[in-house]
Amino acid sequence: MSWIEIALSVVPSRAEVVGELLLRFAPQGLWEAPADRSRRMLRAYVPATTTGRLIIARLRRAVRASFPDCALRTRILRGASWARAWRGQARTVRVGRLIVRRARRTSGAPSRRAGVAIHLDAGMAFGSGDHPSTQLCLRAIDWYVRPGSTVIDLGTGSGILAIAAARLGARRVVALDSDPIAIEVAKANVRSNRVASVVTVRRGNSLAGVHAAADVIVANLTADILPPIAPDVPRRLSPGGRFVASGFGSARSPEVEAAFLRAGLTVTSVERLRGWCAVHGVAARLRGKTLPR
Repeated sequence: MSWIEIALSVVPSRAEVVGELLLRFAPQGLWEAPADRSRRMLRAYVPATTTGRLIIARLRRAVRASFPDCALRTRILRGASWARAWRGQARTVRVGRLIVRRARRTSGAPSRRAGVAIHLDAGMAFGSGDHPSTQLCLRAIDWYVRPGSTVIDLGTGSGILAIAAARLGARRVVALDSDPIAIEVAKANVRSNRVASVVTVRRGNSLAGVHAAADVIVANLTADILPPIAPDVPRRLSPGGRFVASGFGSARSPEVEAAFLRAGLTVTSVERLRGWCAVHGVAARLRGKTLPR
């Protein structure tokens, strides 16, 4: 299958809001990197199909209307070209105890010598470990997941967060995504990291079909998707359980916080990294109690 790479050159001050726009049109993934000293380069991908071309046409109109100073370019990537593009952009990322590396060609379990390693091939799924929202979620997992925890990863993408939770000792992880490509990529990464006995990957775009209580729920989605799932979160959290939502910039943080407050959660903190945010919360019944990070 072929893919269309979308490349947007933006000034650093607009990378956050333009990145959010790009993720609305191409939710499968987003890379952000310096283009030069004065610009940032945002890259995302859509299938080279009629639908993909319609998405790009709509994105062009949205960019021209709101960000006329942004330069948008596209190119076709076929299978081998896409693999080279992914491998060229992926890099080793360390977040707390977690180390995310490109998928290895050698066999064997990931090494713990230099930390808790995750070997990843993101394919066409969101979650290479390089994006700030993914790093914010990895940081939260490093803080909150304990041996024996039950974790729900909503919007799993490449499976990176689910694998991280399993590698940190979670007893059970349910990983959900609505994108069939992400499901296949996540399953492959779960197998290659040898955590298939812990992580269950299945299709889903909400918590409605999940009946287990979780110690940690993490949702790396967008500001448009997060508010509708908020009412289901308190019913899926164990006593003392933590909820983390990311995938949006500072401008959208207040509305995400408000949605979870209305749902009965207490927002304990809002973490920020390079213009992106993660809202951390607990069930409101625990209000006033001191909870360890």
